[in-house]
Amino acid sequence: MESTDESSGPDAGQPTHTGNRPRREVDVWRLLAWGALAICSLLAAFALVQLYGSVTEAIDLWVEPRHQPLMHAAFNLVVLLGSLIGISLLVRELN
Repeated sequence: MESTDESSGPDAGQPTHTGNRPRREVDVWRLLAWGALAICSLLAAFALVQLYGSVTEAIDLWVEPRHQPLMHAAFNLVVLLGSLIGISLLVRELN
């Protein structure tokens, strides 16, 4: 008769390790990595907003006033398309 007890397998009594680190330490490092990713993402979002504002000011400074709406529209279109591509890739990755 076969036993269904999981503690009788070849890894019975062995601590769960990933590489050279125990599982609990790996979980802590994973949480720290997610925290670092969140902080870096916030910094990147802030930098993106600052870049957007700077490009808008540069357009206002360098482009003739009658062409500024066209340049703003083109820049906004590029930002929109880049965002849509990023969203599309993320949705595809999550599915």
